[in-house]
Amino acid sequence: MPRRLYKGDPLTPGEREAYEEDLIAFCDCELDLLGDVEGLSVLYAGGSSPLWLEGLSQRIGRTGALVALESDIERVEEGRELLREADLDAPVRIITGDAFRPPFEGDTFDLAYSSGLLHELDVREGSAEEALAALASVVRTGGRVATSDFVNSVPAVQLEDEELQREMTRELSGAKLYGIGPPERLVTLHEALLAEVQWRISPPRPVRYLDKIVLAEEEPEGPRSLPVGKRRRLSERLEALRERIRREGYTRPATLYVEGSVIEG
Repeated sequence: MPRRLYKGDPLTPGEREAYEEDLIAFCDCELDLLGDVEGLSVLYAGGSSPLWLEGLSQRIGRTGALVALESDIERVEEGRELLREADLDAPVRIITGDAFRPPFEGDTFDLAYSSGLLHELDVREGSAEEALAALASVVRTGGRVATSDFVNSVPAVQLEDEELQREMTRELSGAKLYGIGPPERLVTLHEALLAEVQWRISPPRPVRYLDKIVLAEEEPEGPRSLPVGKRRRLSERLEALRERIRREGYTRPATLYVEGSVIEG
């Protein structure tokens, strides 16, 4: 889901608790697909979200280690501050960097994992294939690369939202995001680089009160700098999306988990 700014907390304490419970349940279901990762050295290339880092740390345990790649310097500092307050099992480091240029030598990790990374890749920097190959390059031979990302196999309001945000990002900054596509696109991507590829599609998991959070977002500043015609078109699409959310809620897409083994050379 796109990162947003909000006017305070739109949820009551009870709603906030339910919302966070559902996010944790979604995270746990995705991380469970990794199987036994206790004692492994793991690279997380999905950013610095404490939710995912705490879940991974718990599974890796005190005999393993976890490194997170985050390209946004501000988020690196925010993540480090939040982790100082957390009681983590595996030690966690947050490093400034991105999937195209992970700042590590080969054979550093047993597992490279990302959640939600691929659809937010700016492919002006390089292709999704290059990003996945870069992650595989820092994993030992026989180790694993695994990714989890949304796919468009099930209709969902979030798909429309992500596409609108993708278009707005392109208009404002020129960024060209990889976006959300069919499962076959990501499976083929992994099969071209990895051995013993396995995959699984998980049905959409609802997150209670997500609609209230999305509808509480502040009006984006960026479109105001666009030409009048483009600004009007994007504003109309945004309002139509908000009306759809009021009618249907904020339905979420299915999720594809793919993993494969790193081969020598």
